[in-house]
Amino acid sequence: MKKLIKQLLIALTFVGFSITTSKALVLDVYTIDGVDTQAKRAQMVEGFNSFKENAVNGGAKWIDFTLNVKIRGDGYREQFTFAVIYENASDMMETHEIFAANQQWFDPFEFDAESARNAIFETPPGVDIDYQPAQLGQTLWYSFINVTDLLNFLNRAPQIAGVLEDAGMKGQFGILNCTLCPASLGDTTHMMFLTNESATAMGEDLDALGIDEAIWFYRNVRPFAEQIDVGMNSVIAN
Repeated sequence: MKKLIKQLLIALTFVGFSITTSKALVLDVYTIDGVDTQAKRAQMVEGFNSFKENAVNGGAKWIDFTLNVKIRGDGYREQFTFAVIYENASDMMETHEIFAANQQWFDPFEFDAESARNAIFETPPGVDIDYQPAQLGQTLWYSFINVTDLLNFLNRAPQIAGVLEDAGMKGQFGILNCTLCPASLGDTTHMMFLTNESATAMGEDLDALGIDEAIWFYRNVRPFAEQIDVGMNSVIAN
């Protein structure tokens, strides 16, 4: 996770092998709210491990699957996220057919279905992704945004990674397109993210940001994109 991917809409990263495809890499995200006791958190981890073992043995075609807890932002410590990475949408939908035929795999989970939300993000088709599966403790800062002026945003998006790199940040920055966003995400059209190997490394990167970077963002990004939500997640099971 040391290389920056500088593309027009820079892609996804967490990664150890190369994927070159004309299709988009897909991030399928399931968020569960209200995991507000230690017992519920332990059950979520146990359910994840059981489900993942059954799914892998049953032919699931993902390339990465992690359980994450929100450590900053609304829902701190009470929002859990299942993040599933597929090489393409075909693999995602084929895997969902496997899930539909094996509903018993979901039995270990005990949460209200109304507390669950799903969103799907994709990289731009044709982008070369150097993808490395996420490790325990890996930390992701994210911002859901509504791009209000796409052409101007596209002109500036490729510059963002360079601005962060020049500031001394070592994490991986990227932008993903939202292909299926629920009403709960409002007018979200994209997700910007920064990922680091640990919460400590994330803190060091955030400390690297100064007034010059803030001014650059307000001049070059804020006029063309509105922030919908922001938060920080950490991988607790993989």
